[in-house]
Amino acid sequence: MLSDLIFDFFGTLVQYQAGRFHGAPYQRTYGQLCDLGVAIAYDDFAAGFAATFDQLEAQAKITHQEFHMREVGRRFLGGRGVSLAPDALDRWVDCYCEEWNRGTLYFDGIAAFIAGLASRYRLSIISNTHYPALIHRNLAAMGIAGHFAQVVTSVEVGIRKPHPAIFGQALRALDLEPGAALYIGDSYGDDYEGAQAAGLACVLIDPPGQYRGLADRRIGHLFELEA
Repeated sequence: MLSDLIFDFFGTLVQYQAGRFHGAPYQRTYGQLCDLGVAIAYDDFAAGFAATFDQLEAQAKITHQEFHMREVGRRFLGGRGVSLAPDALDRWVDCYCEEWNRGTLYFDGIAAFIAGLASRYRLSIISNTHYPALIHRNLAAMGIAGHFAQVVTSVEVGIRKPHPAIFGQALRALDLEPGAALYIGDSYGDDYEGAQAAGLACVLIDPPGQYRGLADRRIGHLFELEA
């Protein structure tokens, strides 16, 4: 019997603009960098930070070992001969993540939708992320944080989807058998194939119908889940 719904976060519970930099320039992040004494042009900062992220991302895709945005900042600054105290580094990385989060978009009606599901099922989240605080801040901003029994993130586990270990850890923490849960996500590889490899049934959010014939449970929008 189905008792639990487990969600991906980015691309599933919220929409977002992918990529390291998008929208308006990251002037606060750059300004803090200059205040820290790093003499660098904005374009060089943006390109260098993105290149550092891409190097870590390429490695993580092979090993499935997740990295924290703090490591991106540390390596980027270290490559320029700058070493910050941990609290200063954390403040700078947090500023970048806040500016990145400008590209996160909420669905109209999400609070009522999640509240309705929470009245019938236990809800939780398994999400890949390099910065867990972003998920918790967005859940609070949407008014739905209290509806989730747990939030499991790849950087805290150390392993990212689609590796079955992150799914397994979440299920053990909930004392839950895979057959009693349904996973909902928007990535065919990370979410659909990852969940199935861990023994979980999955609903794939696939607006363009790209995976018709590959995923047996597909919906075009999160709110179609109830049907």
